[in-house]
Amino acid sequence: MTPTYFSDCLTAQLEFLGKIQDHGTLLVADENDVIVAAAENAGKWLGQNAKEMLGRPWMALFPQIHPPSSLSSFEAIGLSGIHLHPVRINNTSLIMARHRTGGHVVIEFEAESETNAFGRDRGAILAACLSQMGRTDSEQAAAECLMRFIAMVTGFDRVMLLQFLPNWHGKVIAETLKPGITGYLNHHFPANDIPENARRLYTRKLQRLIADTHTETVHILSTQPHPVDLTYAELRAVHPVHIQYMKNMNVTTSFSVSIVLGDTLWGLIPCHNLTGKPLSFADRQLCEHLSRIAGLHMSGLAQLRHAKERHTHLLMRRQLRQDIQSNGANGPTFQRQLGQLRETFAADGAWLRYQERDFFDGAVPNMQARKALLNWLASQPAEPVIARHELDQALKENAELRDTASGLLRIELNRNEFVILLRKEQSAQVEWAGVPQETAHPDDPKAALTPRSSFDTWRQMVQGIAVPWAASELESALRLRTSLNEVFEFLELEQQSLTDALTGLGNRNQLNRTLGSVITQYEQTGGRMAALMIDLDDFKPVNDQYGHSIGDEVLIKLAQRMKSLLRETDVLVRLGGDEFAVVLTRVRAVGDPERLATRLLKSISDPVTLDNGKQVTLTASIGAALYPDHAQTAHELLHHADLAMYAVKRRNRCGFELFDPAVGYTASRNTPEPPNTKEQ
Repeated sequence: MTPTYFSDCLTAQLEFLGKIQDHGTLLVADENDVIVAAAENAGKWLGQNAKEMLGRPWMALFPQIHPPSSLSSFEAIGLSGIHLHPVRINNTSLIMARHRTGGHVVIEFEAESETNAFGRDRGAILAACLSQMGRTDSEQAAAECLMRFIAMVTGFDRVMLLQFLPNWHGKVIAETLKPGITGYLNHHFPANDIPENARRLYTRKLQRLIADTHTETVHILSTQPHPVDLTYAELRAVHPVHIQYMKNMNVTTSFSVSIVLGDTLWGLIPCHNLTGKPLSFADRQLCEHLSRIAGLHMSGLAQLRHAKERHTHLLMRRQLRQDIQSNGANGPTFQRQLGQLRETFAADGAWLRYQERDFFDGAVPNMQARKALLNWLASQPAEPVIARHELDQALKENAELRDTASGLLRIELNRNEFVILLRKEQSAQVEWAGVPQETAHPDDPKAALTPRSSFDTWRQMVQGIAVPWAASELESALRLRTSLNEVFEFLELEQQSLTDALTGLGNRNQLNRTLGSVITQYEQTGGRMAALMIDLDDFKPVNDQYGHSIGDEVLIKLAQRMKSLLRETDVLVRLGGDEFAVVLTRVRAVGDPERLATRLLKSISDPVTLDNGKQVTLTASIGAALYPDHAQTAHELLHHADLAMYAVKRRNRCGFELFDPAVGYTASRNTPEPPNTKEQ
């Protein structure tokens, strides 16, 4: 059964345990310089009984030492808010450290060390560290540089660089070892080895010493109703589970230094010595100073890397937006941009759903696996962006998803549309430094915390895990969502301005745009196209006899028939009423317009069966003109096609005519106005 003092280590407020280590002593003074707390061993160090010191003024006890309230006037050694001061009490030379916490001052005393604050060339060490670290160009390289200097300052048997992973497991990515000392390079340590409450404390206090795992801790006597906050205390005792943990590793003295980037605990530098080894106040402060330097440099490197990544993503979004706006939301455009998305996000697969159509690039799951993935996503809380680097347990049994979609970044768009970026499984054998006992397991964040007795390598095959998404990628995903929604909304509004509301065909705006675009292209490359003007014969009686709703039904059905006869590159538009136009974007022979017109006339003349069972039969008159044979501008091309069409009207209708420059056409109706935009 787990002992009680072990079981609450996961939740204990470690800074309020009310104990210190016995390699020094501690006093606490209030704002009036009255002693309100004292460690039980104060008599051993200061020559005065701890209980008798409580409630007494500082100056009555130590008249030769400045009172705690004068803290700001002390010489500060280090940047941590800890003030070091050599003192002599009871004929013993001590190092005194003071710091403020709330309305109190914590005063700690330790014996002078051979490497005291005034006996080392700290400046030379700092200068060397700054010089070497300034030449590093990555966070890991800077952290390894810091580790080497801390190993030099401490001289401990084993000094490791432990980086925290996204799930707060730690991985040893570098180490220095003395001969005969066991190393843990590339080994993982489960998150519960350093639980959340400890990590929170380590983010605030950057270095900690366990002087001797085999000595007893010392209680703090206090006149205060609440325990003393020892967050920044050098002598703070650690939880018994940590002591036993160190004993199980055969470690007597342990020292660790935090690496903090901004407010984030990036990693630790644990230092172990198998036998007792002193480490002075000054050396610990020096290590903390080095850590702060490294943290600043690493933060700068991280900011530079993030800035470069953000710039890369910005360029990608601009290119995507420009491509879609210029070339439309279509298959070729999406294929180009999905490939660019994959490259920018370092994804293995990309999946876009737009207007109920799916587009893919790279490695994506098969249809059945995609359905399972969408069902799982539908069960998740609605979020603009969902990022996972590990498959949900329910999906890990799906080998297809494990292989192609262990990492997922889903970007929700409007109207059930989305972009999903995928990363393949990074299957690997992970080496753990032992395995927690009983029910505790590296993958269980709530496992019972007990100090395991073995740190022998324990291998685990990890599946269903991918490379995590970086913070810059998550930021870019949100911006990409905004960009895509905006460009799709723009295209939708633009499409509405180019679409005939009744038939769904293009309108006159679409006709002008198409003609202008093709003419601009052919002015550069050469080419021939044709415009056909189509006017239904005697359509007005249909509306008069059956009503406008039936007339609309006839127009819709005829529009569908005509569209089915065209190539994908050709454009059919409704100009209004019973008038239509066709743009043949590529004409190989002069006879192409007539061949299409023949098919159109036959299709139009076939009876139209209405929803009420009745039939309507119509004919049409069609005129055509060729670019550049008959016209040099869009307006001229439409005008000539219209003249030819109306020539058919003047004859017997139900026919076709190709514009002939030699014929003197007479227009008897208004020809289309030129577009508002300048002809290219």
